Amino acid sequence: MNAKKLIAGGMAALMLAGGVLCVPVQALAETPQQNLDADKDIQPDREKNYSSDQMPVTEMQTEFLQTDELENKGALSLKNLQETSADSYNLAESEWAKSGGDYYFSLLNTAEKKLYLNLKKQADMYLTGTDNFLQTQAVRDGENVTAYILPLISYEGLTSEQMKKVFYCFMYENPQYYFMRNSVVYSENSNMMSVGLYEIFADGTARAEYTRLFAEKLKAWDEQILAAETVTEKERLIHQLVCEQTDYNYSTQAEDPNDPEMSQSCISAVLFSQSTVCAGYAQLFTLLCSRAGIPCITVTSDSHAWNKVRMGNTWYNADCTWDDARGDDTFLNVTDEQLLAADTEKQEHVMSPEWENIVPAAAAAFDADAANMPDTAANVLAPGCVPEEIVLASTEKGALSVSVTPAGECDGYSVQYAINGAMLQAAKQESENTSSVITGLKSGKTYYVRVRAYELGSNGERLYGAYSKKVKADVL
Repeated sequence: MNAKKLIAGGMAALMLAGGVLCVPVQALAETPQQNLDADKDIQPDREKNYSSDQMPVTEMQTEFLQTDELENKGALSLKNLQETSADSYNLAESEWAKSGGDYYFSLLNTAEKKLYLNLKKQADMYLTGTDNFLQTQAVRDGENVTAYILPLISYEGLTSEQMKKVFYCFMYENPQYYFMRNSVVYSENSNMMSVGLYEIFADGTARAEYTRLFAEKLKAWDEQILAAETVTEKERLIHQLVCEQTDYNYSTQAEDPNDPEMSQSCISAVLFSQSTVCAGYAQLFTLLCSRAGIPCITVTSDSHAWNKVRMGNTWYNADCTWDDARGDDTFLNVTDEQLLAADTEKQEHVMSPEWENIVPAAAAAFDADAANMPDTAANVLAPGCVPEEIVLASTEKGALSVSVTPAGECDGYSVQYAINGAMLQAAKQESENTSSVITGLKSGKTYYVRVRAYELGSNGERLYGAYSKKVKADVL
């Protein structure tokens, strides 16, 4: 029995031991167990002797579906769907939220980060909860289609191109949200958008069972990976697990916009037939690396997906799809030059334009000793700048305006104030702007104020810099 049959058998035993619930999936008659069993033998065992030019081209373009809420007023229209608020949901407390990366996130501006965080909150709520997916009507190739989506999110203040950039970053940095399709539904009239989802996971109770199976599989792998002593051993084991777990799906219907085999999600490699295309390989590699604390991102061209992984502060390329076809690790930890030199006329590793000025270069030859050194280049850091000048003014009774001269870039400011210089029992308020107004103060009192900058983390937390010097002013 080969390694892949052993893995498939272990997965079947895991599902039987877990007592899979017989819960109907919306629009499907099968249970999660039946869906998994039915797909297990789709791909036959094969020798890994295919070269890259024999592999089919898989289209990687994202599907963007527009809808006009002024013309589409049905019950399922974008206009009539209720926008849900995730303000009270704490991403920092979710273990699933920590399974993603933050490299792409760190390159976004403040408004783009807020859209990213809203997408992540909504996706995490679906992953940890049992709400059914929302639906809306959109137009694909001139025909109305039903799309399953996350709760609506506003991208007001951003252009449609910025919104799309945020989606790319979010989609390829958070493969743990396995039910996401490579699809966006949006309206330029209302500046509302959402992410397309796979219909098979629409029923919340059935989805919870898929999530349980997904989590158990990942936990078993995590234990193996964390037992490895060095970073390079961890990465090599992840590469091995991805290639052993997965067969390339040569029969996938890449042209089908509904992607019935979920080929753009790592779920196709973990559950179901355990066969996928390049996106599934890359997303699974990203997920396992991120969970092991190794910075990793998924990168795409027009026809391919692969990874960049950072070890010892140095970026390298990894292409599990090509290595699985060859049966070796030729394309593990290689430079951009090496990867491009191996391309066929399809130019598989020429990155799509959306990654310009985002994806880091991989120029250095692999050095195992350097790769095992501590990776100290955190993606998101607390601001190193301290506000240089704080100007206070009181022109209204019980109010104090605060203006900050920034010393560097940040996502916002935390203003702390008190009626004593020791800042005992101090209050605070936060603002994304360099100017703000504190109200509800005691008239005739002297207030002391100091300010610090903050950066947003990829789970919504604020990372604070050092406080400025204190200034004081009398309040009218």
